[in-house]
Amino acid sequence: MAQVRIQHSLSDGEKNYLSGRKLCVQKCLVKNNIPCTLSKVPNIAILGSGGGERAMVGLLGSLSQMGEAGLLDAALYMSGVSGSTWCMASLYEKPNWSSDMEQIKVVAERLGHGSVSRKERVWHLIGYYRANFFNFSLTDVWSALVVPEIVKKIDKSTLSNYQKCHDKDPYPIYTVINQDCKYEHLQRETFFELTPHEAGYTLAGAFVETSDFGSIFNKGVLTRRKPEMDMTYLQGLCGSALADKEVILKILKEWLEGGENMKALKDHKGVQLLSTVVDLQLCQYTVCDPAPLLKTANELLLGKMGLDGCMLQLNFDGKNSADQNEQIQTVTSAASKFFFEWNKDLVNLEVREELDVFVKTLDKVTEKSPDKLVGGGSKVDELLKKFIDRVKQEAVALQSHAGPRLMLQVLELYYGIHREEDWTHLVVELNTLLKGKKTVSGSDLMINEDEWLEADLKSRKKLALGLSLEICKSFWSWFPGLKNVIWDIIVKEILIFVEGLLKLWIWGTNYNYLHRVHAPHIDKRLLQSETTHFEDAGLLVNSPYMSALRHEREIDLIISFDFSAGNPMETLTETAEECKDLGISFPKIQYTKSDVSSPKGFYVFKGLKKAPTVIHIPLFNVDNCGSKLEDYRKKYGTFQGAYSPEMIEDLIKKAGENVLNNKETLLRVIKDIIEQK
Repeated sequence: MAQVRIQHSLSDGEKNYLSGRKLCVQKCLVKNNIPCTLSKVPNIAILGSGGGERAMVGLLGSLSQMGEAGLLDAALYMSGVSGSTWCMASLYEKPNWSSDMEQIKVVAERLGHGSVSRKERVWHLIGYYRANFFNFSLTDVWSALVVPEIVKKIDKSTLSNYQKCHDKDPYPIYTVINQDCKYEHLQRETFFELTPHEAGYTLAGAFVETSDFGSIFNKGVLTRRKPEMDMTYLQGLCGSALADKEVILKILKEWLEGGENMKALKDHKGVQLLSTVVDLQLCQYTVCDPAPLLKTANELLLGKMGLDGCMLQLNFDGKNSADQNEQIQTVTSAASKFFFEWNKDLVNLEVREELDVFVKTLDKVTEKSPDKLVGGGSKVDELLKKFIDRVKQEAVALQSHAGPRLMLQVLELYYGIHREEDWTHLVVELNTLLKGKKTVSGSDLMINEDEWLEADLKSRKKLALGLSLEICKSFWSWFPGLKNVIWDIIVKEILIFVEGLLKLWIWGTNYNYLHRVHAPHIDKRLLQSETTHFEDAGLLVNSPYMSALRHEREIDLIISFDFSAGNPMETLTETAEECKDLGISFPKIQYTKSDVSSPKGFYVFKGLKKAPTVIHIPLFNVDNCGSKLEDYRKKYGTFQGAYSPEMIEDLIKKAGENVLNNKETLLRVIKDIIEQK
């Protein structure tokens, strides 16, 4: 009977795999004129950061050049976060892909010219719903409907299958974080990894066999086996930071309008209500006035009651965005939960299952998360401060511009309210900046100062969040001259953040295999719940350093390919801070302001004592981009649509140049490490 393994050690499967892989590493080093005994073979880990399709293609280019340069076989491990895991999953589809590198060309061709139909994606989602009914979450939706559009394939294989067909590739590690532990500030229990042999808590030392991850355990013993997640789901789980509610809602709209079964029911009032609800939800993200939809919605809602037993009707008169959104959420939740009760004539139709999955998906996209996931005040403080500092940093050259000043002041207003401080003076300044500005529906956007003074703390928070939503939605119509990649990212991230304060999405619901386990060294909060939630590790640190810093892996050298947007040194500093808190050895990180604005293509941070040496390689830098550094940053955004074949080819080449330009330096670092062993 399968059991939970509570130990700070590697699995037998990983140990056996590494013993064979080390022979490959030794041969590779000999070919590069670095002879060494098997006992002195360095443990080298390649890391790929997050960054959406930019990370996926960037890692593809980096690994391609590593192979061309005869360096790929020097790596014992390969670990990824978010978009880099999409690249890994695509490459590991082929057994021993690193032996001939042909798979890199196959993946690049597929990204540029492949496609997966909506019908295939919908039926894959229905399959997830059947297999994961009780734990159906947004990860199922994102993985089935959106990820195949990005990676251009539905991969039904499983991670545990890697055990049988990979013995000549770097050992793969996929990383996520436990969402519950993140919000409970349980640092050691937050980091989670999945390998071909085991899935588990990287630093807490609690694992199950990968094929049993998602099954039901009690007191550490398997009680009910569930199917192992497929690689498409795993890619969605690892890449959930990129999830965009607007993208999912648009796919739901296409599903209603283009699906064969749904089109046949387009005149049914129940399906018309679903369509209207989706349109109302989309109005929160697009520049449109929801008022014209109210009449249709209210006619379709006539006589229907919500979850609270009150009649459902929409009335936006005098309501701000936060209030309007709350009404839309109330209607959406009721329409999802009572759909078949309201439409009994659809219960026995063959299309019942597809409708059931649709309304469940709509409910998951719009549901409110448990209060415990909203996070402590210190976490919100930290995120707000981070946004405020970023806006200040990016607005240095635009201090007199009303756009950055407006965004900065509304964030500072909420920051003050959240800390229960009286920042009423900002209301007057905000009203000055908002004078004459109209919302997307054409109404004035001003704070009633008398209403503000009379409001309690909770009401002030709601007013400030509603104002933030309006500003984000109207920002580009007010300040079109500011439109560029940096400000586009800032406004989008702030919008997502504000949404998160109003309603946090629930990701990666999974049975908690640590439920009622006896493990005194693990925080008891993790042991009490029957289910837990996992999400994109890039939402904490956008590079999988912790998987390489796991003590038992004894990593000597980390080669970190960083495809992050924004500060190219941020993953280093964030990891250094985490390591300091956790008592983990990590190199001292020092760099200058110019390394942030104009990074080089290759950095070496030497490890001392137990710390590994870290090679840090930012994707775009002055060495491979020259004077076009900003042009490349703008060209390859995180949140833009799919890259064209020409963009993919160019990015593969640009990423590869970072390896090509620094091959000899990399070999010298490896040689120095061997001499020190």
